[in-house]
Amino acid sequence: MSVQKDDIRRMTIELLSPAGNMKALEQAVRAGADAVYLGGLSFGARAFAPNFSYEEMEQAIAYAHTYGVKVYVTVNTLIYQREKEACIKHIARVCELGADALIMQDVGMVDQVRQRWPDMPIHASTQMHNHNDAALEYVRSLGAVRAVLAREMTLEQIRSLRSPIVKEVFVHGALCIGSSGQCLMSALTLDRSGNRGECAQSCRMRYRLLDGEGRAVPTQGRYLLSPKDIAVLEDIGALLDAGVSCFKIEGRMKSPEYVYQVTKIYAGLLRDARESRPLKAQPEDIEDLKKLFNRGFTKGHLLDEKGDALMSIRRPNHAGVPLGRVLSVDRFGIRVELTAPLKQGDGIKFEGSDDGFYCNRILKNGLLIGNAQPGDVVTLEGSANTRAGDSVVKTSDAELIARLSDMPERKVPVSGRLQARAGQPLLLTLWDADGHTAIAQGEIVEESRTRPATAGELREGVAKLGGTPYVLERLDVDTDGRAFVAKSVINALRRDAVQRLTDMRTRVRQLRAASYTTPVLSMEELPERPLLHVLVRSEAQLDAVKGIATGDIYTEDAALYDARKADCPTLRLKTDRLEFSPPPMQGERLLVTDHGGLHVYPAHNDVVLDYTASALNADALAVYFRNHVRRIALSPELNAERTAEMLRAFAEVYGQLPPVEALVYARHELMALRHCVIRHALGEAACGRCRRERFSLQDDAGRIFPVLPTHRCENRLFEGQPAEKDVRPLMDMGVRHFRVELMDEDAAESRRIVSRYCRMLGGSA
Repeated sequence: MSVQKDDIRRMTIELLSPAGNMKALEQAVRAGADAVYLGGLSFGARAFAPNFSYEEMEQAIAYAHTYGVKVYVTVNTLIYQREKEACIKHIARVCELGADALIMQDVGMVDQVRQRWPDMPIHASTQMHNHNDAALEYVRSLGAVRAVLAREMTLEQIRSLRSPIVKEVFVHGALCIGSSGQCLMSALTLDRSGNRGECAQSCRMRYRLLDGEGRAVPTQGRYLLSPKDIAVLEDIGALLDAGVSCFKIEGRMKSPEYVYQVTKIYAGLLRDARESRPLKAQPEDIEDLKKLFNRGFTKGHLLDEKGDALMSIRRPNHAGVPLGRVLSVDRFGIRVELTAPLKQGDGIKFEGSDDGFYCNRILKNGLLIGNAQPGDVVTLEGSANTRAGDSVVKTSDAELIARLSDMPERKVPVSGRLQARAGQPLLLTLWDADGHTAIAQGEIVEESRTRPATAGELREGVAKLGGTPYVLERLDVDTDGRAFVAKSVINALRRDAVQRLTDMRTRVRQLRAASYTTPVLSMEELPERPLLHVLVRSEAQLDAVKGIATGDIYTEDAALYDARKADCPTLRLKTDRLEFSPPPMQGERLLVTDHGGLHVYPAHNDVVLDYTASALNADALAVYFRNHVRRIALSPELNAERTAEMLRAFAEVYGQLPPVEALVYARHELMALRHCVIRHALGEAACGRCRRERFSLQDDAGRIFPVLPTHRCENRLFEGQPAEKDVRPLMDMGVRHFRVELMDEDAAESRRIVSRYCRMLGGSA
């Protein structure tokens, strides 16, 4: 249904800006943010941002609330068992400090918050993979009031959503090429989990494309997984029409100046939308934003951009803006012909080498100058790897940064009434548009013996609000023409009223606290003997292992499942976790891969939950077991020690070990992309080659990552070598379900691998 202009005026439209530190928060507020999001020193998905101590967070919340700006605190990482108590204490402190909402990922911690602080709003992080109505309804059932939509969703998909949950969308900033909350690449290759705020940005690294023989295939660039920055800009009108009410800017690692500029642009666009004006960002504002940071701009998956429109294959970092070209390089410096202004202190980069420096010395005709203009030929003194013909870009603008670092404070409009009558107390009342009313009372007003204070003089004394967050829009003065009021008295009364109003605006709401009630669970008992479950990818593999595997056999191939489920009663269909419209099923045996599937399938099907739903603590396991799943696969992000801690904690509370399943042989799927690496790297003419040939990526460390296509012309990246685990420690801690995942092994090799693990587990194979 289309949103009309009058509806847009009535909608609560929110611009949500990032704050990696206090200066960035102040700049977001000054530029017009309606809300900011920030993280504490732990449990936030930007572990390498400066973030906020509790003292700084208290100051930040008070500052923002003074201006009517909300503060959402990120607790959006997965939590290990040993971190649970610290996480709950952290959340308790954040609640005490007056945060307006929590942005969360871990379902166990969401359940804890929902019960302990039932009035604290929870926003489901994009890391919860909120990509369809099923997922939205599931997080809503957990208690979330808002969902940050997955960045892989298209505008058409968003428009078709029917869940009533509030919808928040990233409109500007860095994109993940992997599906939101589903990327294991950094965790499993570099031991830095993206689900725990430590992402090593594997997608920004260099890769070679290899063919099936392991030979390098020429590509136009080496950054085959690096997307551009999303920039929706004038298309926010389409998002409003699709029912989006919160527009989120990425950038907690960005500079305060960047935060100011990008917030200013989107605040202006949303203001235009509210007032039914054409949506048009000023070109000079966009140019300034590009100087501060950009990887090139894309409308991303939202408007279904692909190939070069989506990806930054040649460079993963700040692209800057064009500045000129190199004429020559010698011992005196680098001669450059300029196409744009250059000033002393600006940062530059040479595109051929991605090398650069700050321009501290600029010479023209042998003379030192402070700035140069387009058309000038200048010599830059600095060391960089470049040569004649190389293009030059400006990566920082000293004048722009200085200007943006000193922007005026935001002002809150207030109105008031001053009563100054002889023989009565001096009264000043100030109120704001949010319903706060502050009353300051002075001494009894004396009668003037010479010249009484005029209404204009009294109004002028109250209006002196410089240095405060407020601006006086209107003041009614009630005076009898006989009052004598000294300026010092008016000043003191004004300061008192302002402080009272600020205290009201920053007052921390008291949250209702409650006790946590342990859920009652109904679970299967553990089997007496360990069971081995096997994932197959072909009918040949199925035939090779169906008489050997002691547990279930999983397949992702729906046609294979339908054809063979009658003669293979242990067969289970692995659902597609990226499916936008999960098909209705009844009476099927399923391996469900996302929490949205738990909203759709458990009531009418036999369900096992896969590791991609992510449960790293006993509380998360309990939440999922409440959905009547048969068992839950353990996340590859859990090592043996963390697994043991989680299982012990679960048993202490529920009196039995949980039925969990451990992957002991698998080439883990590291990344799921709504993008075809092969077609983009080799050109449109190569479309379809991925189905006829085998390809893989190789990083600079020599690691190989096979690339597999899907029926939607998307890619999945896998580990090059299978990860193998010793079953004995897992058996000792009480695990009784194990899994082998086959990839491209032939029938004989599949049989050998499965037989070996059966023997390890004490089977007869």
